[in-house]
Amino acid sequence: MKNLLFSSVSLVPFSFLFPNVSLANEKPATIKIETTIPYLTDLVKKASCDSKSFQIENIISVGNDPHTFHMTPSNRIAIAKADVIISVGSGLEPWISKIQKNKNQTWFTVTENMSLTKLDNNHDHNHDHNQDHDHETKEHNHLEYDPHIWQSPKLTKEALLKISNLLIKLKPEEEKNINTCTQDYIHKIEVEVKELKKQIETIPKEKRVFATNHDALGYFADEFGFKMKSIVGLSDEASPTPAQLKDIIMQIKKENIKALFLESTGNMRNIKTVSKETGVKIGGTLYSDSLGTKGSGAETAPEMWKTNVSTILNALKK
Repeated sequence: MKNLLFSSVSLVPFSFLFPNVSLANEKPATIKIETTIPYLTDLVKKASCDSKSFQIENIISVGNDPHTFHMTPSNRIAIAKADVIISVGSGLEPWISKIQKNKNQTWFTVTENMSLTKLDNNHDHNHDHNQDHDHETKEHNHLEYDPHIWQSPKLTKEALLKISNLLIKLKPEEEKNINTCTQDYIHKIEVEVKELKKQIETIPKEKRVFATNHDALGYFADEFGFKMKSIVGLSDEASPTPAQLKDIIMQIKKENIKALFLESTGNMRNIKTVSKETGVKIGGTLYSDSLGTKGSGAETAPEMWKTNVSTILNALKK
């Protein structure tokens, strides 16, 4: 009889006897997050210290230009399977409007309610207004505000805090860890930016002038104290007319700009033409529309700023 009683008790679930103890094989649900660009993926990872509670992938891979991205069937499948989709917004990803949103998903736009730089009417994002394009293959989108927040330490910190708050809503039990990780990264950003500004101050203010292919570095130039001249607008796929290119060449000569830079993505034909016509040497390559690949020294936003500052200062000091 005793053996029979013991056998029946042994069949009672362990969790019933000890309701406050979790079973060893129980794991918290993993939240699948799709971000549009690697920069956002990095912020999610940094805000959570790579918590295993979040499975994070980016739609546009490292080194690719978001301005020329075309969604594939595999992208659509990945988005459909995600619990959360995080985008930059402000016109950077016009293809998102073509995706059918699942009511069970969370769609989060980082730049919503951010104070961004308002653009003039000449900043066309991808193509000339008078050209007729197939909207299924080429996005036709005019930007009102500059979406390149990854080039801004100020906006990066703001984006990080927004993502941190989102992660806490998704996993409130990890609030303490997320808050700690977020504040640690903000501190790291502030220390890095302070050091970079010290280095930049070694160059006289009037000499901190350079030209590059397009306007992706606007926030970077403003916050780090540079003056930048761009060959085309926000999209480096744009093609200036011969008259516009001639005007740019004349301005560079007039303003005595000493440094021109290629960019890690996009069409570099225009900047090479300007270099040839002005006699100004190309001082290197800057990371503008994407973070760098592994080993590039530009794998995160702070590393990218550091690498870009080093490249610019090396050219300006010559």
